[in-house]
Amino acid sequence: MTRSLTGIIRLHKWQVDEKRRQITELEVMKEELEDKLEKLTTNLAREQENLTKSNVVDINYASYASSVLKRQENLEASIMEIDVSIENMKDELAEAFKELKKYEIVEQRAIEREKEDQKRAEQDRLDEVSLNQYRSGYLRSN
Repeated sequence: MTRSLTGIIRLHKWQVDEKRRQITELEVMKEELEDKLEKLTTNLAREQENLTKSNVVDINYASYASSVLKRQENLEASIMEIDVSIENMKDELAEAFKELKKYEIVEQRAIEREKEDQKRAEQDRLDEVSLNQYRSGYLRSN
């Protein structure tokens, strides 16, 4: 029975590892998007500062600022979607981990039962040997 459980446990371990890997990938994507968002915000602030220091009115700034704001909104929406995906993957990971533990517990119990059966068989064998020795000694004395 433990042989069949070994394959199932290996499959569930792989699933748990795969879900962990996917969560890590999503977290890396989120960090990259947050970095891009921070850079956009920094660049926009720098451009605003340059514009206020300059006496020249830049006509292109308005279109630049609106495109940056639109990109920021898109990045923030993407980050929120990734957050939702991460939470969903964490739930799936927890469920996969529960399944893995269930099979590991069943395997452990099967191993313990096998050990108990072996101990019982060994004790029965030793009891039989002792009984035979007792009988042979009892028969010799009579």
